[in-house]
Amino acid sequence: MQLLNEELTKKWKALAHLLMDQMSVGVALSGGVDSALVTCAAVEALGAGKVTAFTIASPVEMPEELETAQQIASLLGVQHEVIDWNDLDTPGFAQNPVDRCYWCKKERLAQIRERASALGIYSVCDGSNQDDGDDYRPGRRALTELGVLSPLALAGITKADVRALAQWKGLPVWDKPSHPCLATRIPYGTHIFLEDLQKVSAAEAWLSGQGFTQNRVRLHGDLARIEVPFDELERLIPLRTKLLTAFKELGMLYITLDLQGFRSGSMNEGMKL
Repeated sequence: MQLLNEELTKKWKALAHLLMDQMSVGVALSGGVDSALVTCAAVEALGAGKVTAFTIASPVEMPEELETAQQIASLLGVQHEVIDWNDLDTPGFAQNPVDRCYWCKKERLAQIRERASALGIYSVCDGSNQDDGDDYRPGRRALTELGVLSPLALAGITKADVRALAQWKGLPVWDKPSHPCLATRIPYGTHIFLEDLQKVSAAEAWLSGQGFTQNRVRLHGDLARIEVPFDELERLIPLRTKLLTAFKELGMLYITLDLQGFRSGSMNEGMKL
């Protein structure tokens, strides 16, 4: 096991103290590294018997996210509650307003809180980290309204810290790329249809299968805008024919490559925040 530097050691202890103050906790476990680390820290602070993971199973998520969440819960030995929920039925979601994430997170967390309360759990945590405050994230308002704790952010833990700590704890997702919900691939104001989300999911899975583990396919009507890391752009050129065939079979008419490369939250660019 690698050693932590002094700063990370202090942050890990701060995280543990935050969680020790709870009688028991429910963690919104998405399948990503952030919530996996919170779950791991909660187990160390309280014991696995006092930690329950809650995962929303929704068609707006990549299918493998649920599988990863199940693996993490099993690895850490915690009870895992899976809640089936279709975010497309949430008022204010499918219409895709700029505050879509608020309506989604509010309903999801309400579902988790209700299930947690039925199990006698009144403290619910999520995996928001300190860096999440730097991007446009309307969902943070829902955390406040529903009294959900963000222990990583409270402990001053950044995304880079999360990965370092997760690697230190031996979590297999320590270097897993982020996979926000598929609705982030649709421009604000464009209605979200299940068929479009399925197209995006299949297209991104194809790119992942070609070795582009960090990718996004943004869907602008009939046009697909592909994002891969800037230093990997040239690797797509030899795959041009295969890529065109695969994407057109999914119903995409125009296929383009974003020359700026991959970046999180590119649909937020140009917004006046």
